[in-house]
Amino acid sequence: MEKKKLELKIDKLVSGGKGLGRHQNKVYFVKYTAPNEIVQIEVIKEKKDYGEGKLLKVIIPSSARVEPACPHYGVCGGCQLQHLDYKEQLKQKVEIFKEQLQRVGKIKDLPPIEAIPSPEPYGYRIRAQFHVDGSGKLGFVEDETLREIKGYGDIVDIETCPILHPRINELIPHLKKVSLKYPSLREIHITYSPNRNEALLKLVGEHILSESQLEEIKKNYLPEFVVGLGSYKRFGRELVRETFYGRDYTFITAKGFNYRVSAESFVQNNYLLWDKFIELVVPQEKSGFSLDTFCGIGFFTIPFSEKAFFVEGSDMNGFAILDAEYNAKVNDRPNVGFLRSTPSQHMKKYLDKEIDTVIFDPPRSGLDKRDLEVLKELAPDRIIYVSCNPSTLARDLARILRWGIYNYKKAYVIDLFPQTAHIESVNILEKVGIEEEETF
Repeated sequence: MEKKKLELKIDKLVSGGKGLGRHQNKVYFVKYTAPNEIVQIEVIKEKKDYGEGKLLKVIIPSSARVEPACPHYGVCGGCQLQHLDYKEQLKQKVEIFKEQLQRVGKIKDLPPIEAIPSPEPYGYRIRAQFHVDGSGKLGFVEDETLREIKGYGDIVDIETCPILHPRINELIPHLKKVSLKYPSLREIHITYSPNRNEALLKLVGEHILSESQLEEIKKNYLPEFVVGLGSYKRFGRELVRETFYGRDYTFITAKGFNYRVSAESFVQNNYLLWDKFIELVVPQEKSGFSLDTFCGIGFFTIPFSEKAFFVEGSDMNGFAILDAEYNAKVNDRPNVGFLRSTPSQHMKKYLDKEIDTVIFDPPRSGLDKRDLEVLKELAPDRIIYVSCNPSTLARDLARILRWGIYNYKKAYVIDLFPQTAHIESVNILEKVGIEEEETF
């Protein structure tokens, strides 16, 4: 049976980078389209109040449409916006960000929103998670639209990826040989330090590799800039280290600060924006006692301490906390402390203390109910909310603003992920009346 085909005018882009068009009062979502384009689609999903389509043909293209840089674009699920010039990508992300705040959060009075572009729209990623299957294939998971049609997803085999740092691309042929040698491997994760020209690898598979096997891989298959590699098993969303060979950490430098990053710790993907990211979070004026939740390796905590009387960071990742404590020492920051804690437990410690600023940088799921309850009780002078998901950000900010004690002062959309639909933002909230108090 032939699939239904439609012609649509795309009105706008929405969350996930999909184009939204209407046909006979029904909304259809189509990837790889742009506002004001006329397109032909094949309907792949039909629900009562919406549908989803696969782009067949662009009848009238947008003036912002460009030729994608990657030959796998539209098949690989990694990028969603390569068909738009970079200026338009940034513009659309700001519009999607605003739409999420207004539609999900019902926030009518939006603050000034500033877009921060990446200095380069390609070659910026210093972390990668490749899928492998033992046959020599290495790449990323297939686009979700194709998975929807087929009912399963393949690995898109790649030789190079234009958004990855060139040094990670150099590793790809070596990693393909490793996956052929050890066919039980399923994933290979890379963290690369552009400051030290060093890489750490996680080999995730069904069977544990011994230390001698890891040593053989390092000596016979990998270039010297891979300083350490480990064998890991996956349990749901968690990776558990079984064995490791070589050095299990590297160092990065951002805004003049040096950070140790262990294999189990997290560091932001776009190294070109590290300095700017810190500038957006760290205040210009002096601040008092402050807390940095989800602090990781102390990426914001340590530079924040230059302005704060004292700043304490917390995270549930014990490896990251060890890195953070080391980083405080190596950067000579005596007014910094760290502890392993959830945000709510951390804030609860200081309910009897006047807190200047609380920084949040949660995962995509945002803050939980308990975090918000304790935050309301703590009522710091400022909240800095770093978000990688506008939808959960809008939900959380709506709850905070309903308390009536905070103004939403400023937002930055910082483009950590060019060519993709991911939207990172820094959001500044201040307690009502704080500016008036500071003028006296």
